Amino acid sequence: MSKSTVSWLYSHDTLCYIQHAQQVEMPLTPQRVNVMRVAESTSKKESKSKMQVAVRVKPLAGDSALTVENDCIKCGIKEYAFDTVFTGNQESIFAAYGWPMVEDAVNGYNTCLFAYGQTGSGKTYTLLGLPGAGLPATSECRPEAEGLLPRFLNHLCRYRQDKIRKYPSLQMNITMSVLEIYNEEVRDLLKSTNDKTEKGPMLVEDSETKQVVVVNAVEAQVDDSEHAMQLLKLGVNNRETAATQMNEQSSRSHMVVTLTLKQRSSNGNLVSNIKFVDLAGSECLGRTGTEGKRRLEGGHINKSLLALSKALNCFSNGAKIHEMKGMLRESKLTRLLSENFGGNSRTRMLAMVSPCFTNEQQTQSTLTYAYRAKCITLNATQNKLKEMETNKVKQLQQQLGEMNTELEATKERLRMLESTNTEVESLIHTLQCQKETAELRREEAECGRREAEDARLDSMAIMNSQRETIQALTAKVAQLENDMGGRIAMAEEKTLEVARLQKELAAVKENTQMNELTLLQQISQLQQQQQQQQYLQQQEHSQQQLAATAPAPTTNSPVRPGGRVRKGYKRSGSLERCFDIQIKEATRTTGKLASQLTKAEMTQDYLKEDLQQQTEKIETTEMLRRNAVATVHSLQAQLAGVTKALREEKEKNQNLQELLRKQGPEKKRRMNPSVSMGRSGAPRERATTSVPGQWG
Repeated sequence: MSKSTVSWLYSHDTLCYIQHAQQVEMPLTPQRVNVMRVAESTSKKESKSKMQVAVRVKPLAGDSALTVENDCIKCGIKEYAFDTVFTGNQESIFAAYGWPMVEDAVNGYNTCLFAYGQTGSGKTYTLLGLPGAGLPATSECRPEAEGLLPRFLNHLCRYRQDKIRKYPSLQMNITMSVLEIYNEEVRDLLKSTNDKTEKGPMLVEDSETKQVVVVNAVEAQVDDSEHAMQLLKLGVNNRETAATQMNEQSSRSHMVVTLTLKQRSSNGNLVSNIKFVDLAGSECLGRTGTEGKRRLEGGHINKSLLALSKALNCFSNGAKIHEMKGMLRESKLTRLLSENFGGNSRTRMLAMVSPCFTNEQQTQSTLTYAYRAKCITLNATQNKLKEMETNKVKQLQQQLGEMNTELEATKERLRMLESTNTEVESLIHTLQCQKETAELRREEAECGRREAEDARLDSMAIMNSQRETIQALTAKVAQLENDMGGRIAMAEEKTLEVARLQKELAAVKENTQMNELTLLQQISQLQQQQQQQQYLQQQEHSQQQLAATAPAPTTNSPVRPGGRVRKGYKRSGSLERCFDIQIKEATRTTGKLASQLTKAEMTQDYLKEDLQQQTEKIETTEMLRRNAVATVHSLQAQLAGVTKALREEKEKNQNLQELLRKQGPEKKRRMNPSVSMGRSGAPRERATTSVPGQWG
């Protein structure tokens, strides 16, 4: 089948699939009529074509700084003409750009779509349109909001299923990889972000095709549209995003989704490479309000976009890839997309602009950027897989058969040599075994000697440590005995002092009792005297009454007329005062004796408590002394055991050395290969250089 026939087959199938999709889902639009007309023609097109550039204007409720007429946009005093200007929904964009990409992919052409614009202009929404990617993370998936990439995956997978169902012999494989360029570092978004041990993706140049390829990246096999969407959502969730003053979900990296479609059939083999690039938006650092890490990210984004702008300017002026290798290496982004801008690819650009007056300067810069990209000339060719030549395969198979024959002959010769050299090998084996045995014995003896030496050193160390421990414990026991003797002496002194104080207390008690008896006697005498005084007072009172009633006092009356006491008689008041003084002195003496008695009892209690504490300390010291003596005895027993074991080990080592000394010369003479027989049959020593320590 010729090349034109194969191209017609793929184009015809694409036309049928597009017609089927139109009948099921989407209404007929002028853009899709053009797609159908393209599909009806053969896939043999001109190899050179210009890059298609379209602009999408973000909807605005207020006044707009842009004027849109047909496919022209006027911004300020400048007017720009593009292939298409979109102001509608997602479906219209897919009809104009998505369907041609499906056709290019199934016909074996490389295709690429990249979205460019300032931050917050709607790039991620147009390309993805998923929760967390253009839509709020908490929102639900809406079919009408799906972007170009989800719709492309859905239709490509459905096309694959229909083709396989129609042509069972056809093989169509789709692989998918999702990368991001963050701070000039290529990351794989389908890998776990916690795995730091594996190497990340790297950009290398293929030595044959001279194209830049990605290695160490996950290329997942796509089964159906649901699986493709799962992979896409995984990559979107792992992408680096953050909030700024201009966008709540600002992309902080460039995202590149790569699909590889391989088709194998009896009519021919085709392969196509599809890229969707969601560029991070250019930022004005003063307006975004980013600081620290986010400000550094914005600087890297602007730097890579500047490198991309320089590369696009050179490509628009007709420069070739091999002439711009130095410039393309300035950024990972330009190096990864170099083949799509100046090589084998049908590339489309979708520029996003904001009609707001505050963004007029950035919008004009984006329009200028996109207008220059229209001048880039692309050279896309159909990619056919090369088949291996049959004659080359047969030749290689023949060479393989000859090599197998030579291998069998060599094996046969080796078997013959092995049979003739059996005795030599057995002798060599015997000598090797004897040598190994001698080496093993020598090593065992050396190990035994080292172990004995280590055991001796360990035993000496243990003995020294135990000896030091015994000395320390002996010193501690002596110190405890001295402390115990001192405490016993102090306790005896305390006991004697307590006995002396008890005697003094008994004497004090006895004196107190005697003083109490004396005071009681004095008090009784004073009471008697008081009674006598009262009796005398009563008598004197009665006599005064009689004297008052009598005519004249008698000479024997102690009271003179007028109530005065006669000379030689004392008044009763002075006696009462004397009695009171004596009673007070006796009471004071009794209080002093009681206080002395109380102090003596308190001193006795304190001495008893001190004596009890000293007794407890003596008992504790005695218990510690006993424990220390027991520990010394046990350590002495362990030291004796270690000494005995050391002596036995030393005797064993001496016996082993004596045995080796006896057996060494005989085995060395028997196993030394340098001994040979002379002409007379007597053994003769060869002149060889001996290696010290070879045989122990």
